[in-house]
Amino acid sequence: MIEKKAFEETKMMVLIRHLNKKEFKSLGLWVRSPIHNSSKMVIKLYDILKKHHTTGKPLEAFTLMQNMNILPKGAKRKDISEKSEQDLRHIMSLLTIQIEDFLIWKKGKEDTIGNRRLLMQVLLEKESFKLAYMAMNKSQKKHQSSKIRNVDYCINDYKLAEVNNYINVSLKNKDSATSLKKVVSALEQSCLSQLLDYYCAVSNTKRIIKIDNSPFMEVVKNYIENSGEKQDFTVEIYYRLLKMLEYEQPQDYYALKAQLYNSLDAFDINDLKKFFNCLTNYCYRKFKQGDEEFAQERFNVFKKGIELKFWSSGTYFSEHQFIHIVKTALHVGELNWLDDFFQSHKTLLNPRVQEDIINYYHALKDFKLKRYKEVNNHLEKINTKQDFAYYMESKVLLIKIYYDNNELTIDNADEHPINNERENIEKYVAPNSNKKMSEPVRQQYSNFANFFKRILNRKKKLIYKESLTKANLQVLQKDLAKLKPLIERAWLEDKITELMKELTN
Repeated sequence: MIEKKAFEETKMMVLIRHLNKKEFKSLGLWVRSPIHNSSKMVIKLYDILKKHHTTGKPLEAFTLMQNMNILPKGAKRKDISEKSEQDLRHIMSLLTIQIEDFLIWKKGKEDTIGNRRLLMQVLLEKESFKLAYMAMNKSQKKHQSSKIRNVDYCINDYKLAEVNNYINVSLKNKDSATSLKKVVSALEQSCLSQLLDYYCAVSNTKRIIKIDNSPFMEVVKNYIENSGEKQDFTVEIYYRLLKMLEYEQPQDYYALKAQLYNSLDAFDINDLKKFFNCLTNYCYRKFKQGDEEFAQERFNVFKKGIELKFWSSGTYFSEHQFIHIVKTALHVGELNWLDDFFQSHKTLLNPRVQEDIINYYHALKDFKLKRYKEVNNHLEKINTKQDFAYYMESKVLLIKIYYDNNELTIDNADEHPINNERENIEKYVAPNSNKKMSEPVRQQYSNFANFFKRILNRKKKLIYKESLTKANLQVLQKDLAKLKPLIERAWLEDKITELMKELTN
């Protein structure tokens, strides 16, 4: 028997969860069309799933078998035979194929330029050049009127120029030489935009996974820098993104941000999401390096993206993005804004992790407000902590609670749980313990655990009334300023400052 969890993770159910109400309704028209589907059982399965999709109530394979008469009336779970299960799986696979075909058709229908190109190709194959020429003019007007100027636009620009040149040559038009030149120019911009798009992806990924630069990347960069020619808008903005990722200079960040904010309507939501994620990641890297202004800058970019609903367009609001936004807002003190964000976005989280994320949100906020008892209460409610994406952050949060709550005394300093939590982080990030962890992530947690150990040792010296000098703490401050990458830099700086004050009192 298909277990409840396994059933929910079947390809059919996953696809259905990604359909909105309008799409699901259109799918009904699709499966009822004899052109696409001839199985009455597929239609019956769709009608049953329609009720489930509308109400959102859980559905089991056993219930489906009963409603589809695969099982006789009055049958129980123990009566399910291997054949009954195979029958259900077969019908589910047929509907899955229909859903996939429907999604392909729907996506293809959105590509008006691509569809017009296919029409022109058919007309050219049939040597109907005049009709193809008319279709060409209509397609070019549609293309040129579009506000979108992403990589796909450049590709379509080239493909339309190519067809236009072919028609001009076939009809022996006088401007065929000009149209050939346009093909070459459009091809250059199309190639450059695609290369830059992927080079940006490579540059972004190599921070997590070791990837060697493509030698041709340097050729492209040198060409754009030294050609002296004004590049297409798409090439220009992707080159700005690549410069920001490669050189990490603030002026490249601000130049890219200004151009992007002035041309938001030139990209679709997926492109904008990619750009905004690169901006916020850049801000985070600069902040970790000790540049405090980029904490506020990151919040501003998050706020803009939320206003434009970039991260609310998928099936669920990303829990990772949710927590990044929460931590950034807390750091810059935007508590009122954060309350509104939480109330309007918590229901958009994936139900599978919603409760954990909500508890983690409350733990972070309560820590900011120094309500340490409440923090512990929320952390204890995170039921899947070992598999939880923010397991490491919860460990760091516990260390901060223990330290800030002034729990360390002469009687418990060496046996206090804070020592174990620090060691747990150290062990967890060791290469032989967690091979899947990326090196930059490993380093930032390892650096935190090792540096906090130095602060903790000096705290213990004060507790035990052992010798500790101001110069020793100043060395600690200098070492912290040079340490990269690192999480919780601001908090560690505060702890050193507190030790300074405690030493002089």
